[in-house]
Amino acid sequence: MRKIRIEGKKVILRRMERTDTERIVTWRNKERVRGHFIYREAFTPKGHEHWMETMVETGRAEQWIICEKKEMRPVGSVYFRDIDREKKEAEYGIFLGEDDAVGKGYGSETARLAVDYAFHEMGLARLVLRVFTDNEAAVKSYEQAGFVKESVLQAVECSDGEKKDMFFMTLEKGRRRKVSFVIPCYRSEATLPKVVAEIQSAMKELGRRGQGYRYEIVLVNDSSPDDTFGTIRRLAEEDGRIKGINLAKNFGQHAALMAGFHYVSGDIVVCLDDDGQTPADEVGKLLKGIEEGSDVVYAKYEHKKHSMFRNFGSRVNEEMAKAMLGKPRDLYVSSYFAARRFVVEEMKRYTNAYPYVIGLVLRTTKRISNVTVNHREREVGTSGYTFGKLLALWFNGFTAFSVKPLRIAMVIGVACSCVGFLYGIYTVVKKFINPNVPMGFSSLMAAVVFMGGMTMVMLGLVGEYVGRMYISMNSSPQFVVREIVGEGAGMQEEKR
Repeated sequence: MRKIRIEGKKVILRRMERTDTERIVTWRNKERVRGHFIYREAFTPKGHEHWMETMVETGRAEQWIICEKKEMRPVGSVYFRDIDREKKEAEYGIFLGEDDAVGKGYGSETARLAVDYAFHEMGLARLVLRVFTDNEAAVKSYEQAGFVKESVLQAVECSDGEKKDMFFMTLEKGRRRKVSFVIPCYRSEATLPKVVAEIQSAMKELGRRGQGYRYEIVLVNDSSPDDTFGTIRRLAEEDGRIKGINLAKNFGQHAALMAGFHYVSGDIVVCLDDDGQTPADEVGKLLKGIEEGSDVVYAKYEHKKHSMFRNFGSRVNEEMAKAMLGKPRDLYVSSYFAARRFVVEEMKRYTNAYPYVIGLVLRTTKRISNVTVNHREREVGTSGYTFGKLLALWFNGFTAFSVKPLRIAMVIGVACSCVGFLYGIYTVVKKFINPNVPMGFSSLMAAVVFMGGMTMVMLGLVGEYVGRMYISMNSSPQFVVREIVGEGAGMQEEKR
């Protein structure tokens, strides 16, 4: 007996009935909905009755109504059409009819529920769909459900004569998702082999638990002065799943991460450090958070093993992200995180010379969560972050993704002007009351120095923004690749 309803956290799917005809017709005739279908003609009750008789009631299609869980209000529909029992495949489709239901995550959850139902209840092994390439929200929702872009169908003609490109996407039952590990490397020739071995061991353990993933490891050498790339080369020769990228000069951790993002092929991307302090053996916790619906999952540490200096720098960075980037107060961000592929693809669209990964994540999605892991002591060497580098990272974060510093500068400038104006009035009034009061050279110079200093600070801040704009206009690269090893990659140079 097939299920008559499917329950999720936000939505409940119930089987469509003939009494839903009017509702379906209304939804399908909305311009927002109709524009995402190849068939653009006005939808009629008669057309829907024909669909019921020839498709749903004959078993060639199954259709469900998406309802908000709280009050069971219908907000959209999901369906499988052209069901082929012999090939065990069908075409998947979904639309939200109520405008206020868009952007609440209903589509993403419905996709996961429907896919699970198709594979486990309907006995299907393969799902296919077509979606317009400019329907970015739908594409992201499908990718979150596990669909993969197979090809681009060019200039598909709609019923109104418009021609648009479409993605052809597929999802196969039992297809193991792929995890791409990205590790920026600097002075890590001694620690990197252990980190890689721990990743390999952790992925084997997940496989033994029935949570098998395919995986690859992308190691990015940020022009380390030691033999880090030699170590990467040896690791790539030993394991075909390892790829090494050698940058032409030191571009910084965030630029190295961006370089790695351009060479990943996984459905999920995990970023971690090269020094062994981030526990690769607990990657299962991050992957579980992704599987439960988060777009990005950050590792949270109860007790950090960094030095007092590093902890202070991290604290400053944390407060900056809250004030300047709108980071939620209950969210902890770190260098150890997992992200869905669509998040990484969105980050790759940022091509300016000053990447800041945390800012890119925060502007891409709000579905971010934390999982608690252990933080380890550093076994070899010291942190590559000096005070200057931490200061540069902090400054880069708030100037690259926020105009709040300029607004703060304006407020301070107005405040200083008001103080100077009031002080001037005070001086005049004081002179009228007591003509014998001497004019103070010291107070005058103090005011001039104060105002001059504030002016220079404001001009410097504005100049920083203008300078960054100038560098970006000159197409200064985020990174330059000197060499790639692993997976048969030859010598090549590349700029991003």
